[in-house]
Amino acid sequence: MFPSKKNGRPREKKFFNEISSKYTGLSTVLPDTVGYTLNGSREIIQILGNRAFDFPKPVSLIQFLIAQCLNPNAIILDFFAGSGTTGHAILKQNAEDGGHRSFILCTNNENNICEEVTYERIQKVINGYGNTAGIPTNLKYYRTEFVPKDIDDVSDALLGHIAEMIQLEHGVKIDGSNYLMVMSDDEADALEQHWEQYQNIKAVYISKNVLLTTKQNVLFNSVNIYIIPDDYFKFEMQEVGESW
Repeated sequence: MFPSKKNGRPREKKFFNEISSKYTGLSTVLPDTVGYTLNGSREIIQILGNRAFDFPKPVSLIQFLIAQCLNPNAIILDFFAGSGTTGHAILKQNAEDGGHRSFILCTNNENNICEEVTYERIQKVINGYGNTAGIPTNLKYYRTEFVPKDIDDVSDALLGHIAEMIQLEHGVKIDGSNYLMVMSDDEADALEQHWEQYQNIKAVYISKNVLLTTKQNVLFNSVNIYIIPDDYFKFEMQEVGESW
């Protein structure tokens, strides 16, 4: 055991020879079987009917890398999603080995790439295209705006995007019917007054700053209640020198 340089807490240090039976190293020279960008271009043409994206990675390459992860329930994040190869590869790998991996693909939608390439591609992979059978799964599309650092009320601007963060974390849609968000005491009071009008509520996401009454706690207890964490935008607020 060794103390961590970051916080002084004990941490365990293992050497490769101690875990070599469980984990195998990955060569820096990949086999030819993982494909080339030419293969990626052909895949895009087959799925979308045109090239639509320059130098896309082949699905076989990303699938090869994903297969090295021993966790079949892993969550994979691709912050520069491009043509959506990562999502495509994960779906194929799940179909082949029965895994339950999920993925988050992010893009800035420059030149409508998210809507016309990334999202469109994953939809076609799920539903099937040409003579290729689909790979059934769930797909949700979330859209948010860019918040610049130099605006006057950064905290208020970020607060307006809490719903997107909840949806992304829990894989739901804040629709005002099945899934509700309560950000103030007034909203909690309004929900209490009209509770009988909501027949299909599955979950309510409540700000930690909302103080529920005893009656509201009893009333809302019939559905799943989640407290909205205060760290969704903690890093962004620290970056601009404000507390959250």
